Amino acid sequence: YPVSKIFLFVAIDVRPGKYDEFVSALSQHISVIRTESGCEFIDIYRDVDKENVVNVWEIWSDRPSWDAHMVNANSKAWQAIAKDLVFGETITVMDPLS
Repeated sequence: YPVSKIFLFVAIDVRPGKYDEFVSALSQHISVIRTESGCEFIDIYRDVDKENVVNVWEIWSDRPSWDAHMVNANSKAWQAIAKDLVFGETITVMDPLS
């Protein structure tokens, strides 16, 4: 069986007044994620309809790469920073249909 890529869409609910600080911190965090094994694509987007929502689109080469990312030192450090800036996040894992 071919190894399945992991496609992720993350919606992050940023605390009011923390948007600029959050995006700045997230941009730095993402620059590190881009160097991680298995990360094929990651970028951040502003939700045009929800002023305090930031979206992240990610593609990982396989599930083990994403799993390793979720528990590595960079992610643990990020969680400590983000907890004061966000209410939470929703991660949607998607399979391509074509």
